[in-house]
Amino acid sequence: MRPALVLAALVAALVLTADAGAARKPWLWQCTQIHNAEAQYHCYVRLLLLDVQASRDPARELPRVDRRVNLVGGPVEASCHVLMHEVGREWARAHHLTLSDLQRYVPRSNNPNCSAGFGMGLVMYLGPQIIVSGGKTAAAACARLPTRYRVYTCVHGLGHALLRAYHGDLGQAVRACRALQRTFAPDCAQGVFHDYWISLRGADGTVTPHGALSPRTLCDGRLTYIRPCWYRYFLEQPIALPIRDARDLRRTCRGLRGLERYGCISGAALTISSDPFDQMRVCAELSGQDASACLRGVPDQALAGKPRRQLRLIRMCRTGDCYAWLGRTLAVVTNGSFRCTALTRGRQACAAGAARMRDALVTFS
Repeated sequence: MRPALVLAALVAALVLTADAGAARKPWLWQCTQIHNAEAQYHCYVRLLLLDVQASRDPARELPRVDRRVNLVGGPVEASCHVLMHEVGREWARAHHLTLSDLQRYVPRSNNPNCSAGFGMGLVMYLGPQIIVSGGKTAAAACARLPTRYRVYTCVHGLGHALLRAYHGDLGQAVRACRALQRTFAPDCAQGVFHDYWISLRGADGTVTPHGALSPRTLCDGRLTYIRPCWYRYFLEQPIALPIRDARDLRRTCRGLRGLERYGCISGAALTISSDPFDQMRVCAELSGQDASACLRGVPDQALAGKPRRQLRLIRMCRTGDCYAWLGRTLAVVTNGSFRCTALTRGRQACAAGAARMRDALVTFS
């Protein structure tokens, strides 16, 4: 063989070897090896944004991203929802998104992780357009989305957008939510309060407010919505004492009564585990209204697309309230396809809950 041909063969072999080595590297490998949390976060945002940009179709790409992060696992799976808030805002800014375009770009998925986060990011970006009508035009756009879960996440994102558009004025943002139709108002308000709790640590593009209020002050009913106010507080306070069992829940909410205690227990329960079965076991250690409140923190949306596990979860219920709540939220997650008829016990309560899937959820992730 002539020297030139030998050299060409060697170069080709090296290229193939390099390509094979690159192919073995996992998706987003550039970020997984970064150990500084802030630098890793920005790395993920940059690469995920490039991925969505390259697809030219976020509505179809985001469901694929959800599947890919499930395979990668680790920090990107755990934080994809929040990462996608920023990716959604950046993508919307680059493409000059308008309210009239929103339905075209909202991800075609009920997945609560990356897809829901991106959809919320789009709505957050639209804040200046949203306040022109006080949120009513945006709420109408949300209502046209094809599944109940996407409607819910859009309305929750509307609350985030309103607080940012009103420059952190909680009263003004909540009043705008309250002016919406009854089925949207509490879920919009939950988004407002969620954004406020995020802002206490200056995360997700927020600005830390002056004179921050605790939930025991802010969530006493002065802004109408008690349970939506409490719901995301503990989730956004990563340095607080961990909540692992019923004793921790009672300790955390000691001294509160009525709806304030209900809201506190619900919000605290939300942080127990990302596994709904773990949370159900903790809720079973409680009784009365505390048990009912605890159920509100069970993340059954994590079981989307898993009908057998959904049935296994609801069969853990022992009270009518439990069957009704899980029947309702599983109907939301499945857009009405969850079948309470598969149950022997609790079927009637489950069906009654499912019939209310289009009502305001008040506390839901």
